[in-house]
Amino acid sequence: MLIPASPLDDPATRRAYLEAALAAWDSEALLEAVVYAHRLFGWRETVTLAVTRNLVYWLREQGYTWPHLPQHVLLQFWQLCTEGRPPLSPRPIRKNSSQYAWWRGLQRFWDTLGWGGVEIPRLEMPPKPRYALIRPYFSDQEFARLLAGARAHPEGRLRRLGVAVLYLLGETGLWPREIFALRLEDFHPTTRVLRVRGEKARSVSLSKEASAALQAYLEDRERVASLAPLPSPYLFLRMTPKKGGLGRPLNRDTLKGLLERAMQMGGLDHPRPTGALRWRAVRRYLQQGLSPQEVARRTGVASVLSLKD
Repeated sequence: MLIPASPLDDPATRRAYLEAALAAWDSEALLEAVVYAHRLFGWRETVTLAVTRNLVYWLREQGYTWPHLPQHVLLQFWQLCTEGRPPLSPRPIRKNSSQYAWWRGLQRFWDTLGWGGVEIPRLEMPPKPRYALIRPYFSDQEFARLLAGARAHPEGRLRRLGVAVLYLLGETGLWPREIFALRLEDFHPTTRVLRVRGEKARSVSLSKEASAALQAYLEDRERVASLAPLPSPYLFLRMTPKKGGLGRPLNRDTLKGLLERAMQMGGLDHPRPTGALRWRAVRRYLQQGLSPQEVARRTGVASVLSLKD
């Protein structure tokens, strides 16, 4: 069965299709274009879809016609969304992270029109929201207490696993899902480099302490992996037979238990320890003099500001 051609496939029909959709404020056609462009360029489409629905609905309700838009129209829309509420949403966009995502979605909508060859009126964009270093983070003293708590675990294998994971979260800023996806061959002890897989694939350098903690854990891992008829390829494995998990890949429940025990032994309490550890890594990189762009690349954080901002 042949897939029917889309008017968005050809640049000539694409422009005419989008101009007709804008003239009628046809949200369905514009949403189709947004999805097409986002999948073509690998952008994340979810928030842009929400922004497009709300923006097109609001422009139509205000009686505006394309391309005759006031220069400040996007500022009005942004003020409505952040101080009041989006026209199709029951709540305002207040959180810094949400505002950043909506600002990026607004930008992607105009990027979609530009990709379509549409002549875009000159409009004033809202200023880019400040989104970074707004999250709670563990201080160096608290991180040291966490490591001490992990090292005080009565079970040796869990002790070494916990220390290794803490270093990866608190010094490199890896996401938990990135830790779970690591494979044995991703760690290069001679160069102290870790290859991170996934959507934001990258290589990160490890400190001497983090590398030593990983190598100490690997001795336990080798013994545990040898017990399975088919050894797991993943770097991090569960170290106890609880619920039949010995030798299986590390998961969120096990990570949560390790962090809760380390906090308990270290005399700390935090509702979101993984996030606090990752934001410690962000600040650590910035304090080392790395640029915000390089810190974002190393940690996978969407946007980072300097410590002076």
